[in-house]
Amino acid sequence: MYIPEDIDDILQNRENKVLEFKEAKSNFDSRERSDYCAAIANAGGGKLLLGVNNDGKIIGTAVYAGTIEKIPQEIYQVIGIWVTVEDINHQNGRVVIFDIPARPVGHCVKSNGRYLTRKGESLVEMDSETMRQILNEIQPDFSASIIENLIISDLDEQAVGDFKKRMAEKTGNPALINCSTDKILQDAELIRNEKLTLACLILLGKKEKIAELLPQAEIIYEWRSTPEQIHHDFRITWRAPYFVVYDDIWQTIHARNLRTPYQEGFIQQEILAFDEKSCREAVNNAVAHRDYSISGRSIFIYASPQSFAVVSPGGFPQYITPENILKAAPHWRNRLIAEAFERTKLVEKSGQGIDVIFEAAIRQGKGIPDFKGTDAHTVRINIPAKVKDAEFVKFLEKVMNEKQVSFSFDEIYELELLREQKITTNPQHKEKFLKLGIVEKIGKTSGTKYMLSHRYYSYEEKPGIYTRIKGISREKNKELILNHIQREGRGIKKDFIDTFPELKVSDISNLLQELKEEGKIERIGTERAGFWKLKSDEKVID
Repeated sequence: MYIPEDIDDILQNRENKVLEFKEAKSNFDSRERSDYCAAIANAGGGKLLLGVNNDGKIIGTAVYAGTIEKIPQEIYQVIGIWVTVEDINHQNGRVVIFDIPARPVGHCVKSNGRYLTRKGESLVEMDSETMRQILNEIQPDFSASIIENLIISDLDEQAVGDFKKRMAEKTGNPALINCSTDKILQDAELIRNEKLTLACLILLGKKEKIAELLPQAEIIYEWRSTPEQIHHDFRITWRAPYFVVYDDIWQTIHARNLRTPYQEGFIQQEILAFDEKSCREAVNNAVAHRDYSISGRSIFIYASPQSFAVVSPGGFPQYITPENILKAAPHWRNRLIAEAFERTKLVEKSGQGIDVIFEAAIRQGKGIPDFKGTDAHTVRINIPAKVKDAEFVKFLEKVMNEKQVSFSFDEIYELELLREQKITTNPQHKEKFLKLGIVEKIGKTSGTKYMLSHRYYSYEEKPGIYTRIKGISREKNKELILNHIQREGRGIKKDFIDTFPELKVSDISNLLQELKEEGKIERIGTERAGFWKLKSDEKVID
């Protein structure tokens, strides 16, 4: 909280890259507001004061009176960082002050589509060299931080024993089980400069030490009978070394596991709502990638018969987004923790856990996991628990057995997208899919699309759906033409070229001719100067 004397101290300084004064007596443009906040964040963080002129004299402002609590959220929605906004009643007039944090390491803040910075008194777009330097910054490994007052006796014996056992199994060297704790931690790089690291505390520290030094390093599990209900039916909290609790976490999840039976030939099989490998990977990822510098927030596991979600503090690491996460190179916020997991085979290979989660969900007929609920401060992965289409899985197994082929994760993922979206324009693996007869083309020109084949829908015993999807594209285009002509009173070829940029002119001509042959439209005038209109008795229902 600021007091009037704080404002006096700030006004002893002249305007610069991280300090801006604006008169804004009665209004302040929201676009300009977010632009200044972004530019100051990109310059290292600072302050923006309203109700102050360029000479540093308070003139007072009436902006945001009664609505100031809404401003931080409005700014966040534009630039993606949280700005604190306060108003101070100074004896010379009311002042509104924006406290703007520095941009994250290796990240440029964007406002209204531009990366801005200050140049003199103006806002300018950031030049490419400055942007390159920022993007090449190295984000420090928080888990490698030294904990000065942490010693070997502060480590949990059970956790250390399990860590040694798993390292021995991974390396094939049973002698590691009897190795000194100091030596095993040195080998795992959990000791740096003869001092224990934050990773050591999180993975192996006694629960009393974790509660004292890093209380936010806890995991909370909540079970709800439906995902929509507000209050949980069951809750448990772990604030203990991860190498003591990771199995207990899974057993707690598994205790409420549901089974979906299905028949494969003469064999009765089942699919679990919560796949063990996927759930473990999701929790491991949260522990390895959460932002431990954020206090007061924990990792949450939300489970219900319909879904399983893991929510961790801190947004995605630098360069990672929900859209590129399956293709992006591995990136770690807490590399030391991630490497400890790999050394002990808690994960097969660091950075590949998301692939495992997506592939398991798709191969079990549950659909595609997603990251809904993720933002700049939180990562949430949602893994479906209910089987949506077991027949799709059985169909692919039948193809693999008959054709003696296998499908990579990328291929399985693409087929699942096609199953969900029904039609796609250009699948990456279309040649293989066409050869195997599991997809087919719709159309023959540049507007060609692809769908799952008649063989699949026959196997699903849903040939009517195949008929609808197969015909929807061409019939929809013809419907759009009729709607356009009815609305405008006429239509010329240029209108339809604009409407269907993906189609060749000859394809559009064919659609028009089909509509003419069906008695729905007629040509008025010449090819060059004429137009199309509805037949007098044709009415289109929007």
